[in-house]
Amino acid sequence: MPEDDDWGALHELVRKVHERTVFSHIPFSDRKYAAIEAQARNPQPHQCLLVAEVDGRVVGLAWFSAGEYLLGEGTVLTTTHLLGVDSDYCGPFRAAKVFVKLLRGVAIWSKTRGAHQILVHVTTGYALKQTDRLIRAGGGVCIGGSYVVNS
Repeated sequence: MPEDDDWGALHELVRKVHERTVFSHIPFSDRKYAAIEAQARNPQPHQCLLVAEVDGRVVGLAWFSAGEYLLGEGTVLTTTHLLGVDSDYCGPFRAAKVFVKLLRGVAIWSKTRGAHQILVHVTTGYALKQTDRLIRAGGGVCIGGSYVVNS
């Protein structure tokens, strides 16, 4: 659980992560962030927030939850809602290490919930080959892709 003075840093990190997604044209909502923070401060047993620090500075986070597969019963999956690292501060090598460690943390937590698969949704829209390598380094296998269709 983050310390009280980490929440402001998490807010800025989430804002920074949002700015690096294909959805950056959508204005960041402080109201929606506040609702997510309230959930993270008092998580349900099926939710978790992991925070990564380097030299006492918040540099990464993973926000995820476990639940049944939409169309099936009896199997629990973990879905990552947000997995991001401050690559500007960390640089590419350290950012990659933090990312993989966060993903491993998600895997460890998932096992405690009986989830044997983790869904990671990539929304950056750039550096996809590097992201693929990182997720594969964390044990991931590509099962398809995400697409945006403008209407």
